Amino acid sequence: MPDSRQILALPVVLLLLVGAILPLTILVVISFWSVDFDAFELVPGFGLASWREILGNPTYPYLIGKAVLTGGVTTSLTALAGYPLALSLLRLPKRWKSVALVVLLTPLYTGEIVRIYAWRLVLGTDGLVNSLLMGLHLVDAPLKFLLFSPFTTALALFYDELPFMTLALWIALERLDMRLVEAARDLGARPLPAFIRVTLPLTSTGLCAGALAVFALSAGDMQTPNFLGGPSGATALASIDNFFGTAFDWPTASALALTLLLTLIVAAALLAAGILRLGGRPARVAR
Repeated sequence: MPDSRQILALPVVLLLLVGAILPLTILVVISFWSVDFDAFELVPGFGLASWREILGNPTYPYLIGKAVLTGGVTTSLTALAGYPLALSLLRLPKRWKSVALVVLLTPLYTGEIVRIYAWRLVLGTDGLVNSLLMGLHLVDAPLKFLLFSPFTTALALFYDELPFMTLALWIALERLDMRLVEAARDLGARPLPAFIRVTLPLTSTGLCAGALAVFALSAGDMQTPNFLGGPSGATALASIDNFFGTAFDWPTASALALTLLLTLIVAAALLAAGILRLGGRPARVAR
């Protein structure tokens, strides 16, 4: 007879089956089907045409690699900025920490589309930044690279995902015994070596949690590159959306979605493994 823990786990198991396993199974099955474009209907069967298209056409590996690169770059940038920000929040008086938390999460209070159009107003040819630069006579013409470029996409993703990384690091730092850091400083370690040898390994789990969240959200973002990236804004998710919608090529869409999913899972697993290895090293102090 099942015990109470097994009974309590049943809703979670059912949710996983219905919300994750079943949709993935359907994608796997459809990826081997074909499409009768004359009758505009799916044809059940077993074929590898969709997989040959995804793996043989260099466009799709490029888009998948671009998603991994986007996730990796955004994760790295948010980690570099997140640690100083989290350390600053850690040193705030207790009564100000709740205020800081509200301010930190402010970017998340508005929808993604609202934030995207705000960036267009700020970075556009007639936007705030260009108007200010021209008003100060620092440039003679508007800087066009500020909008509809990879720079814009990277900046917007960094802004959107920084709260997730900072919050994860903040929680990890709150649990850190600061006496260990103070001991490292007393033994002669400078701030940077003390951070690398002590703080970073002991907060690696928080860094891992933040990195996985940022990587998944940035690598899987379709709207930001689409609206801010210009000619460079093509993504694998946009292709999947087009195949499922306008093109009515569900087998190719399923094959591309599964390939993207597997690639991101492997990349995220390697990222997590690399970060968690930091915590397995002894905290050594370098003078």
